[in-house]
Amino acid sequence: MSMKLSRRALLPSIVRSALAFAFAAAPAAALAQVAWKPDRPVELISGSAAGNSVDRMLRTIAKTVQEKRFVELPVNVLNKPGGGNTVAWGYLNQRAGDGHYLMVANLNLSAGHLTGTSTYSYRDFSAVCLLFDEYIALLVKADSPIKDGRDLIERMRKDPGSLSLSFSSVAGGANHIAAGLVLKSASVDVKKVRTVVFDSASKAVTAMLGGHVDVVSSSVSVAVTQLQAGAVRVVGVSSPRRLAGAFSDVPTWKEQGVEGTFSNYRGLIGPKGMQPAQVAYWEGVFSALDKDESWRADLERNLWVGHYLNGRDTRKYWDDLSVQVRAVLDDVGLLKQ
Repeated sequence: MSMKLSRRALLPSIVRSALAFAFAAAPAAALAQVAWKPDRPVELISGSAAGNSVDRMLRTIAKTVQEKRFVELPVNVLNKPGGGNTVAWGYLNQRAGDGHYLMVANLNLSAGHLTGTSTYSYRDFSAVCLLFDEYIALLVKADSPIKDGRDLIERMRKDPGSLSLSFSSVAGGANHIAAGLVLKSASVDVKKVRTVVFDSASKAVTAMLGGHVDVVSSSVSVAVTQLQAGAVRVVGVSSPRRLAGAFSDVPTWKEQGVEGTFSNYRGLIGPKGMQPAQVAYWEGVFSALDKDESWRADLERNLWVGHYLNGRDTRKYWDDLSVQVRAVLDDVGLLKQ
């Protein structure tokens, strides 16, 4: 009788153990099914020519993630210049759902479709991450009668066409939007401002130094060399707080009583249709990169400000930014849709 009772008692115990093992194994099995990592070389796509700042950034990323073994397979940079990134965007989206292809993302993805210069927007791609912010400076010649940001704004309030504003590389791009946001916030009639577009920031600065234009809107990384040489005066930066190094004495627009905080962000996108596991893999890689000391040192050298966001938060950031960009483009008369 006791033996029979033991067997009866033993059977449920065995079943319970088997079920517990099965349930414990299930998450691991599910994870094995969804986990993803590259099984062939990866391409980081640049929409500009070799040697450009975006190209250099991607080559730094490729070098770092391979040296630190964040990615175990080769990571190559592919240049696809042309059409203001449209050639590269088209190439990327021909690889729908393939996590072996990534491309740098910047403000062009948030603005081009609104100005009609591109048919692509950030919604046409898979958001992978945000990496850092690059801020915009307004600069004048060192001997300009314009002494600071308040002086610039006061002159342009009185006569918006009295000074010429130059930037690269397209009307409605990051440099134009940053300047437009400052002037609009200061109650300047931005539609009356004289603008001159150059195909590179260096050409815009050269024209200003030659006396052909009055003010340049450019990234701080472009302005820093001329600032250190004493050739230009920076009257304001679009960062939320003062930058380090050569810009430590340059006030933000907020300090000067103007709402002018604005970033030309840098991040990574993948082709449309990427799977969550693919995005998760790259989030892990770029989260590790964000914490890497050599990468942090490179950010500091270039006056970039680290701002890592995962894919989901990056998409929300772009959605929120789109509202601000649309409003500025409408103010300057460039909104097409």
